[in-house]
Amino acid sequence: MLKRLFIFLLLVLAGALASAWLVLDDKPLVEPVSRITRDDMVWAKELFQRHDPRKGAPNTLQTLTLSEEEVNRLLNYAVVLKPLSGMSVDLSPQSAQIQATLKFRPNAFGRYLNILAEIREEDGKLRLASLRVGNVPFPSWLAAGAAWLVQALLKRDDVYASLAEAVSRISLSENQLVLDYRWQPELLTRLERKSASLLVSEADRERLLSYAELIAKQIRMRNTGSSLDLPQLMRPVFERVGQRGGDAAAENRAALIALSAYVSGISMKKLLTDSGRTTRRAPDVALTLYKRQDWPQHYLIAAALSVSAGSRLANIIGLAKEEDDTKFGSGFSFTDLAVDKAGARLGELSQGDMAARIRAQLAAADTDAALCPAVADLPESMGEEEFTHRFGKVGSPAYRKIIAKIDHRLARHPLLGLSK
Repeated sequence: MLKRLFIFLLLVLAGALASAWLVLDDKPLVEPVSRITRDDMVWAKELFQRHDPRKGAPNTLQTLTLSEEEVNRLLNYAVVLKPLSGMSVDLSPQSAQIQATLKFRPNAFGRYLNILAEIREEDGKLRLASLRVGNVPFPSWLAAGAAWLVQALLKRDDVYASLAEAVSRISLSENQLVLDYRWQPELLTRLERKSASLLVSEADRERLLSYAELIAKQIRMRNTGSSLDLPQLMRPVFERVGQRGGDAAAENRAALIALSAYVSGISMKKLLTDSGRTTRRAPDVALTLYKRQDWPQHYLIAAALSVSAGSRLANIIGLAKEEDDTKFGSGFSFTDLAVDKAGARLGELSQGDMAARIRAQLAAADTDAALCPAVADLPESMGEEEFTHRFGKVGSPAYRKIIAKIDHRLARHPLLGLSK
């Protein structure tokens, strides 16, 4: 009996080794994408603004048309956020070839899992025509069966089923994808809650709800429509962070995200507990930083982005918004950009070795200056023409001079100038 079990285990091990040798490669099928740039963020924002489904009346047929280049740029953005090394698509009439690469740690069999799939359009629907994983081709009938099984399992989820039902037709042509869909307003709320349930661990969910409730309690102590200096809200929140103990970085992250949700008009309770028809609610009390109501949004949202995706991305998003404002908003403001950078720096420092020290300083912060250096003297509210006249373009010597001044102030700040 033991001999047979030993032989069986050897066969299983041999099969696993053979499978690893067959499916893993030394070279990626798709080269890793570069990091998200400022131009990527500007492009993504403009794309969403052009195709915002909320602009149309509910339940009306809407069409989204994307070029092959746009689809691949979106895939590159997804790769940065997901555990993929690279992904690309080639669009042809009635078909698409999708290539993806997953990267593994160095090993004897190869570092890359390359996947090649062909999708075909039939009557406005897509089906998997062929699939190759590494050097192993899957028969078309097996690939189609696997795709059908995955689709059937996904449709058990009511959110996925509603999303699939909203799509009425997908059309593939040379270098172009056309998607016809009927948008339902409540679908956005359901997608937000589904994303939260998938991305937020049970421990983080408890943290976020705890800080959201504390924020709500502090706000209920003020009159609706009044204002509150940002340190007066952040101080009790980070006092609670210290009282809870545990993982300082994780607690800091949850506290900053909960604060960001409040200024963004998102109800963390509605988002995470699946209650209500929307996850939105207007802040009852306006937060201020240096008497400005817009700066707490810049500061906290940049901090939340930084703890979630890194300070570089937070800075890029802040810059993209300011460039957008030169054309469509209140104008380019180095003041806003400075507060963005301050928030991103706070988020960066709140993680890792500095987490406990940042927590303590935020719990003791009692003035605006304790959170962010004064920046009101910097140029702001410049339209595109004025910005071009004074600074030329982003990255010019004149522009870099102002950025250097901002960085110098951040470096000398008692909180944001701490060394990692």
